[in-house]
Amino acid sequence: MVRGEPAEGRRVSARDNFIDRPATLAQYQAILRRRKWIIIGVPLIATVIAYFVSVRQSPLYQANSTVYIRTTNVVSAFGDVNPYLGDPTRLLNDQSKLATSPEVASRVVKAAGVPGISPGAFLGAAHASAATDADLLNLSISYRNRGDATKLVNTYAEEFSRYKNELDTASVQAALRKVQATIDRLRAHNETGTSTYDDALSTRNRLQAFGSIVANSATVQSLASGAAQIRPRPKRNALIGALLGAFLGIGLAFLYEALDRRVRSEEDIEAVLGVALLGRIPRPTRRLRKTNRLVMLADPQSVHAQTYRRLRTSLEFVNFERRARVIMLTSALPQEGKSTTVANLAIALARAGRSVALVDLDLRRPILHTFFRTGNNDGLTDVVVHRTTLSYALRSIGLPAAGRLAPSPDNGAPLSGSNKNNGHSDVQSVLNLLPAGSIPPAPDEFLENAGIGGVFDDLRSRFDVILVDAPPLLVVGDVMALSLKVDGIVVVTRLGIHQRQLEELARQLHTCRAPVLGFILTGAPHGDSYSYGYGYDMRGYQTTPEPERAVERSE
Repeated sequence: MVRGEPAEGRRVSARDNFIDRPATLAQYQAILRRRKWIIIGVPLIATVIAYFVSVRQSPLYQANSTVYIRTTNVVSAFGDVNPYLGDPTRLLNDQSKLATSPEVASRVVKAAGVPGISPGAFLGAAHASAATDADLLNLSISYRNRGDATKLVNTYAEEFSRYKNELDTASVQAALRKVQATIDRLRAHNETGTSTYDDALSTRNRLQAFGSIVANSATVQSLASGAAQIRPRPKRNALIGALLGAFLGIGLAFLYEALDRRVRSEEDIEAVLGVALLGRIPRPTRRLRKTNRLVMLADPQSVHAQTYRRLRTSLEFVNFERRARVIMLTSALPQEGKSTTVANLAIALARAGRSVALVDLDLRRPILHTFFRTGNNDGLTDVVVHRTTLSYALRSIGLPAAGRLAPSPDNGAPLSGSNKNNGHSDVQSVLNLLPAGSIPPAPDEFLENAGIGGVFDDLRSRFDVILVDAPPLLVVGDVMALSLKVDGIVVVTRLGIHQRQLEELARQLHTCRAPVLGFILTGAPHGDSYSYGYGYDMRGYQTTPEPERAVERSE
């Protein structure tokens, strides 16, 4: 494997690694965890909106009544024939349509006498449906006033029954009027003893019998005693909103995931870069970020600190054959934890007995000196332009056996034999820091200076390992120039990098002259950083450190 090229001899596109995702239950669970705020927020917003929309609605009340419809008629009564025998619901469906006719609406509005309602408005508030298990017609009215809703639905049942009976008896009544006229005419002419008169009487009796049968084809079964409130119902609507919001939230989460082109697994990064993973580093705690402190100094016995010791072991393992002395750490973009990682790694190497020099070559944003509370003046740039010597520019940082960096006026002083332990008897090891120094006006041109290579050669003669903090690779071209002067490159990246940025990072690394030793994954969840416990807390026996003070290098 040469200079970051994959073992199979070709660079792998990030798109090749995302075609089939997600595929397992664990991947789906990871998506739900990543998009948890969408899944939680959308139902919550939907619930709040549904609730407040409901409480702002005007009240609406519903009253119900029922009408019994006789499905037999005159023919069935006298001839044992039921014309609806094959379809028993047909008559009821016809009656439900009849109940919503304009004629019925006009009758109800007139009879009820409710102010402010027209036949059209009544039809909008009325509903008629046939019962599925009985010869009943269900009538309902939804209205803004409870008492008016009750009055309207009861009048509705009565007027519909009356109207239905009138329609059924209309032809019989017309025939009765004609027969009665014939009878009256025969009586006027004193023809009561004729056969015509007898036939007319017989016809009238039969019509009256028919009329009595069909006169009660629709009767009121039950009247409403009150009306139930159907609006607003904020609790029910809020629950419905929450359920719909949950479905919508999950759908939006997976849609957002499908549209998200960021890398979500270390396997994808490893496949695209073509180099091995050296370690997973969790994000520093908020306390460490706020105080700009390093976990290897603030809490060296913590699980978080152990990840840097494992990183040290991995780096020494992959570097066993290459014997790289000057190792440059870079990243794709800013804010990926590059400087924090290289500083903690340098401390882990120094505490393991290595002679380590930590060099800050991020000339645009130098930060390493802030971790160790030293000044940035008289640094590497000043050595290159012969403004000072390398021995004077190197800061000797005494690392205590446990606990935080002990404040001392000798901390950050020039390296010499008299203070190699930083003036403290409890110092376990020493880390040598070479800060960036005076910021040049054109950092990219300055890095082309041959004097930087001379500084590296001098450092090689003094130290076992030289760790270099370089600028992000995709932001400036400084890493390309520095790759000619270093022995190896380690890439710091984090989950969430965009696919195109990852591919561009792989392409840029492929053009670097120094070999890529591996990559470090920062910002990993604490559960994914090899965390474990032994059932006891080693921190319980540590002494309480004194408040830390910033000590500037004495001039």
